[in-house]
Amino acid sequence: MSVAPPSQGLGSNFNYFLADGGNAITGLNVEITFAEPLISTENGFGFQLNGYAQELAGAPSTTPNWQQYVVFSQPGDKTLYGIIDNWSGTVPAGTYAQIINDESTITTLPKANQIPAGAVINIVPTFSSSNVITGITYIYTPPGGQAVSSSVTLTSLDVYDSNKRITSAYESPISALTLNIVGDYNGNDGVFSSGSGTIVYTAAQPLTVLTNEPSYTAFQDGTGETANTVYGKLPASNSKTITQTWGIDTSGRPNVGPAVGVKLPLPPSAKKIQQDQ
Repeated sequence: MSVAPPSQGLGSNFNYFLADGGNAITGLNVEITFAEPLISTENGFGFQLNGYAQELAGAPSTTPNWQQYVVFSQPGDKTLYGIIDNWSGTVPAGTYAQIINDESTITTLPKANQIPAGAVINIVPTFSSSNVITGITYIYTPPGGQAVSSSVTLTSLDVYDSNKRITSAYESPISALTLNIVGDYNGNDGVFSSGSGTIVYTAAQPLTVLTNEPSYTAFQDGTGETANTVYGKLPASNSKTITQTWGIDTSGRPNVGPAVGVKLPLPPSAKKIQQDQ
């Protein structure tokens, strides 16, 4: 029997959450495959891995309760980028604040606005011995080609809008996750004319499929970007590997919401494009 989908349906910025009963998730590798090419006709595309932490007693106020690791491309640009976009605080309390916003280049795609059929994207967090996420590796494998990757260590970055370096006080484990395929950034509505494949979630511990963000994680909000993507139903599971299908709603109408979804800020590459126009 399938787990009940979110009330908004399975699509756009609404997908199942995966968790292990509040325990830290480790050994995570999220792989997106493409049976058909993903073709964007508006607002590029973004593959957003959203990780959610518990707000533990005694944790620093800088602890990231929401960690976003994103692979994206913007309209007319062949470059495939990776973004780290991490936030402290909580949305219900109005205390959320950005602590990391970093962009790196992964590769150059054959065509702008398109991921070819047969390609594979992997988003792979790095975990410390205490189960804390300390970095990220983005991997793009072209059809029949050699994988290319970009790795970033969090402590190599500055705290957002400052010259202060990230320390362990700005790192945390995650207790839940969800993956959204949406527009590029800034709350944009992605429109895709083609695309299908699978999302393969692999972790070191068995994961359970949940309808919504669990009550024990702190951030209680999610992706502000949307798209006309749809996701397949999943059973409750208790497996270290979970495979979900994804595709597009051919009506082209993005599923818009939630009302207070947090927008992915403009990355440096987008700001440069705006300045050059």
